[in-house]
Amino acid sequence: MSFHLTEKDGLPDIEFYSMIEDLNGFIWFASDKGLHRYDGKSFKQFSHPDKKGRSLFNLKLGPKGNIWCNNVAGQFFYVNKEELVLFKDYHKELKGYLADYNFFNNRLLIKKRDSISFINIDTKKLQKKNANVGTTSIGISLPNEYLFLDKNNNVVLLDTFYKTTSFSFKNKENLKYFTHFFKFKNLVFIVFRDNIFNGSQLFLVDKHKKETVQIKLPKEIVNSKIERVTAINNTLYLTTNKGIFVTSYKNKEVTIKSNYLKNETVTDVIKDKNDNIWISTLKNGVYIIPNENLKQFNSFNEVQLIKKKNDSICFLGRRNGKLLELNIYTNKQKSIFLNDKTQIRALDYNLKSKKLLYASDFQNLIYTEKAKKNNYLNKFGAIKSVAFINDFTYLISNNSGTFITNFKDKKAITSVRSHESIYSSINKKIYVADVEGLKVFDDKYHKLTNITFKNKPIYGFNIIETNNGIIWVATYDNGLLGIENNKVTIHLNSNNGLASNVINCITADNEALWISTDNGLQYYNNTLNELKVLTKQDGINSYKIRDIEVFKNQILYTNNLGVYGFDKTKIFKQKTKPFIYITNISIQGKPVEIKRKYELAHNKSSVDISFNANEFESAKHILYEYKLNKDKNWYPLREEVDFVKFISLAPGIFEFKLRAKNKFSTNYSNIVKIDFKVIAPFYQRSWFLIGSILIIIGLTIYYIQVKTKQLKKTQAKELEKERISKALVFSQLENLRSQMNPHFIFNALNSIQDYIILNEKKLARQFLVKFSRLIRIYLEHSQETNIALEDEIKALKLYLELEKDRFNDDLTFTINIDKNIRPQTTYVPSLFIQPYVENALKHGLLHKVNNKILNLNFTLNPSKTKIICVIDDNGIGRVASEKIKSRIKLPKSFATQANQKRIDLINSTNSEKIEIEIEDKKDSNNNPEGTRVIIKIPIQ
Repeated sequence: MSFHLTEKDGLPDIEFYSMIEDLNGFIWFASDKGLHRYDGKSFKQFSHPDKKGRSLFNLKLGPKGNIWCNNVAGQFFYVNKEELVLFKDYHKELKGYLADYNFFNNRLLIKKRDSISFINIDTKKLQKKNANVGTTSIGISLPNEYLFLDKNNNVVLLDTFYKTTSFSFKNKENLKYFTHFFKFKNLVFIVFRDNIFNGSQLFLVDKHKKETVQIKLPKEIVNSKIERVTAINNTLYLTTNKGIFVTSYKNKEVTIKSNYLKNETVTDVIKDKNDNIWISTLKNGVYIIPNENLKQFNSFNEVQLIKKKNDSICFLGRRNGKLLELNIYTNKQKSIFLNDKTQIRALDYNLKSKKLLYASDFQNLIYTEKAKKNNYLNKFGAIKSVAFINDFTYLISNNSGTFITNFKDKKAITSVRSHESIYSSINKKIYVADVEGLKVFDDKYHKLTNITFKNKPIYGFNIIETNNGIIWVATYDNGLLGIENNKVTIHLNSNNGLASNVINCITADNEALWISTDNGLQYYNNTLNELKVLTKQDGINSYKIRDIEVFKNQILYTNNLGVYGFDKTKIFKQKTKPFIYITNISIQGKPVEIKRKYELAHNKSSVDISFNANEFESAKHILYEYKLNKDKNWYPLREEVDFVKFISLAPGIFEFKLRAKNKFSTNYSNIVKIDFKVIAPFYQRSWFLIGSILIIIGLTIYYIQVKTKQLKKTQAKELEKERISKALVFSQLENLRSQMNPHFIFNALNSIQDYIILNEKKLARQFLVKFSRLIRIYLEHSQETNIALEDEIKALKLYLELEKDRFNDDLTFTINIDKNIRPQTTYVPSLFIQPYVENALKHGLLHKVNNKILNLNFTLNPSKTKIICVIDDNGIGRVASEKIKSRIKLPKSFATQANQKRIDLINSTNSEKIEIEIEDKKDSNNNPEGTRVIIKIPIQ
């Protein structure tokens, strides 16, 4: 698959003699109209005022990596700093002879008609002349040696001291005249050709054995004129007057792998750094092969459908009604005559029964290769898709709905315009994409559900199923959806790797799939969550792909230009980092010399920067990013934008940074840097700033004094916080002491003793376990400042269960938690709530005769910033409790005092305060009926 560049595409000529890629990735062309350089976007011509004639030949890289060329007038040129420089004019010595030349030992070697001149490149002086040189080629440079042929076609080896050794050819009388030398895998070869009659020979030079061996060539190459042989990786490319032969070499024999451009005289071939093959011709411009693994089959430009028959043969459905079988390996085709000239709308093939389900505008039928006649189905108009449910039942979608049909009757399962339907053999379901959305039916044809995405219908037009049972739906404007268990679990779009949200078609490839979009052909590996893309840089000549089919490792697709195929294991090229460079810098709209640093006046600081990357069609595939100074983020430019404009840079020093990457790659290029120094106006200069600095110093001193005072205040606050923190620790210990008071422990032990005396061993053991667990929890909680609400509630529940036993089960308690509270992640001060619960029991419920009820409720305040804990009892009330305490002279609750200290300490360090409210509950007659304690704790 190749792109043909002619003058219509901006190519400066159609007659080319030589090509080369330089060290920076530029492609150079020597043509009838001179020397041109391609930068991935446009062609630039290089010329010299003293150049004689238009044509230039023999592009080569010099010792310093620059480009050299020559002409028939005897002039030798090289490129330096964007200019073509005349090295020297040798017209008197060459006399119109187009000389071959080479480089050896930092010398320029020029072949005259019968000698080689050795010229010092630095001084341009002749250092040595070697006579008795034959044929048309100057020879070839080897490590520490130079190889050429003399007049008698003897092989001559010249070392760095200009000493020569030689050996002869066998059967010299049969040798052709015109020659070309090349190296391949450390071997040296010589090509001989007849320039009048077609005829070529190839010889291997064994300099160690001092002999030559003729290589066996195929007849097609023997009967052609070899212009040049280029070794690329492990392949030999032979440019001839019968196209280019791609060959392999083994055991002294050349084998043809393929033959391109058979009707062209090919002059040169190169492979650039991005693995694009460039082919120049003598009379028909340049061809570019972005990917040799992409092959074009016979030019079927009207193929609408591809359907796999087996691993090597497929059906092709054409717009004119012709049905073909194509062998993808031999490229042989066979026509299937179905007496139909209307457009083929849909195909499906049953691999087990070997039946083809065929639908056109004229007829619908089952085609079997060995059957004497076809089986015709009910006629449907405007068919969108067909599919096998089983060997005798078929699924058809058209503009009227979706139907189940066989040879006898048909049943409609939908009655609106349908785009596509499939039967899932894995899920045993039917999936239908129509104008109402995506629908699912069971294998009894009963509708199950409508599948939606983000509570909206899915409008799709292409449905496939991969081997892992995932249903994939190509939508009109929402990318690609993957569906499992009737729910969308995967969404691919342009934000997460899809080349475009506009999809043409999709095809399953085992558990992966191929996706055709209007920006490229993509392969998606669901297991690895990996998206790869093929674009025009990879040889995809049109994104209007109509259908895709998979044959093991081979992929076939059809678009508006033909049918193409490739090996999926070889098709994806490694994307190299782009080489970017500055092409133009303009200050105040005027171009200036490109430099590393610029100094600008403050009122002349408008800067335009243009740049480029040396890649084929780089403007469409390279994305640029830049940043200025120490910006953290890179700023991406839009597609096909290759310039940045700064309207006015402020006074100061700026470093402009630029980088680029391929649109579908993550490998960034080298970073290009340019420094700009914008000179400040007078009022920003030093003499003006000195006075300002003095004022600033004064203000600074004042500021330091203020900050010092503030710092002292901050230090004082920190010391106060430390004091409060220590006080909190003591407060926490007091809380622990209150919860483990001797009265509670004595009552608990007394209860255990009662159980033992009454021989209630089980109850004693249960009570003892609860008591020990509670003690352990209190000890654990005492080591923490805050604990999860869940742990606090567990401790409260355990404490209340012990107290309930002590109350002889005459206590009913409940603990309720609002569903909006997450007790596992909500924290409260440790050992905080229990003292209030203890007060409710000890002072409110203990003296109540019966029906003792305690309720604990945990809720959130309206702003959800505080936990509200309500301790509600139906005890005797605070007034009655105070009378009893005064009568028996009980001391004030130690736990209450400790908790109040702790509240004061916590509130002194936090903006959100803990609040305690106590309400006396009364009935309608104003008689006490309990107490309600409301604790509001900020959420930790």
